[in-house]
Order: sequence, then C-alpha cells, then structure tokens
Amino acid sequence: MNSASSLRLALLALALPAMSIAQDNTTQENTTPVIPDAPVLPWRADASFNYSRGDYGLADDTEVYVAATNLVYDTASWRFQAGVPFLYIKGPATVVGGGAGVGTRPPDSTESGLGDVTLSGTYKFGPLTPAEIETDFTAQVKFPTADEDKGLGTGKTDFYLQFDVRKTYGRFTPFATVGYRILGTSAAYPLEDGLFASLGVATPVTDKTTAGVSVSWREKIVSGGDDSVDAMVFAQQTLTTRWSALVYVLAGFTDASPDFGAGTGVSYKF
Repeated sequence: MNSASSLRLALLALALPAMSIAQDNTTQENTTPVIPDAPVLPWRADASFNYSRGDYGLADDTEVYVAATNLVYDTASWRFQAGVPFLYIKGPATVVGGGAGVGTRPPDSTESGLGDVTLSGTYKFGPLTPAEIETDFTAQVKFPTADEDKGLGTGKTDFYLQFDVRKTYGRFTPFATVGYRILGTSAAYPLEDGLFASLGVATPVTDKTTAGVSVSWREKIVSGGDDSVDAMVFAQQTLTTRWSALVYVLAGFTDASPDFGAGTGVSYKF
C-alpha cells in the first residue's frame, strides 16, 4: 500500500487514490496524469480490496489481505485525505514500514484487525517551469492504531514527505515520485529512515479507460535488509460521472517486496 508511497501498506494508498485521477483530472500521490481545473465534485470516497504474498526472506510465505477505505477532499490547490485499512495477515512476517517482512511468528499464525490510520495533505504547485511540468508536495502521518502485539503494526507514528511530478506528451503522461520516510522505532522494531521513489507512465486506451505501468523503489527499512523493488500494471475505468473502478497487479523483485500482489477498487465522487 506508496503513502507516501505509501506508502504501500494498503495498495489502495498506492493504487486506487492514485490511479483514479487518470480520468477524474485530480492529482494523487504516486501517479497523476492530468489536472487542468478544480474538480466539480470535490469529495471522493474510495474502497478497495488488496492482496499480497511473499516470503520476505523467511522460510514460509506471508499473505496479507487489506480492505481499505479513503475519504478525499480535493480543490484546485489542495488535497486532504484520510485512510483506514482493515488487515488480515497469515504467516510469519509482520506488517511494518509500508509492507510485510519484519519479525517472525509461527508459519500458520493468523491475525486480523484495524490497520494504521493515515492522514495526508497535498499542495499542488501547478506548472513550475516553461515546460509546464506539474508538481505536488505531500506530507503524510501514519498513526499507530494497529495492534502491534498481533503484528499488524509497529505501535509507532511514521511520517512521509514526497514530491510528485508529471508531464503529458500527446497521449502519454510520465510521472515520478521522490520522498523520504521517518519511521518510529523501538527495541522490537529497530527500523531505519530512508528514501523512496517511483517512475511510471499512463495513457488513455479508450475515452473511458486509462492504463499504465510503474516501478517503485524503497530504501531498506532494517539494517542488513534489502531495498524494496516492485513493478505494477494498472487499468482504471470511468463508469459514470461519479463512479470509477480500477484493477492492478504487481510483482516484487527482492526479499523486502511481496512476490505477487493484486487488487481492485471503486471510487465515488460527490
């Protein structure tokens, strides 16, 4: 789950809020094709279901299911967002730092419950150069609402800062993100701060469908661990003036990434 990349705890944080802007002309972290004007309907509610699986360097796989909801308020210059995930995790790894992979539990261990609530604010600078490259700045806070004893979180507050840029060239919109995370740490979770980044491109397939690909990187969160690297393919469909939907699949390439992930979601503007 990209928040700040996020920010990849709930892949919705990196998928649904981000990809839905491909057609509704608003920005969002991690992707954002176009934003000419303030949206007519400033509020948006998102709901998604996300699945990921990986061994994270352990002997057994860990599966993570995330049912997430987001509420977004979007204006011409600002965007504010609140996200609430519900988690179900099966396997030995623990959900931390935007993913799973720290700590060990019994291989057949299962836990579920509320995840970490996130709040973010984004300022849209608009075109900053003669080339009209759009630029946003986002600050996000992850609150420790998940139960750390169940391995659903670290019990600490995390902070994320990121810049997003994008520029449309004909039918293609390249986009990029660079950011820095500040993770709460403890004796149980000695996590490290670090950089994260992503790069991708989106393009309309039809007048109501947008598709794209992105590659994301995250600096290691534990000493001696791997950096996280994964790639995602997504498609977003405008259903009506208020409703849109998306699907995505992703593949990871290191022990700090899920081996496989997929998700789907819907978005409603009002």
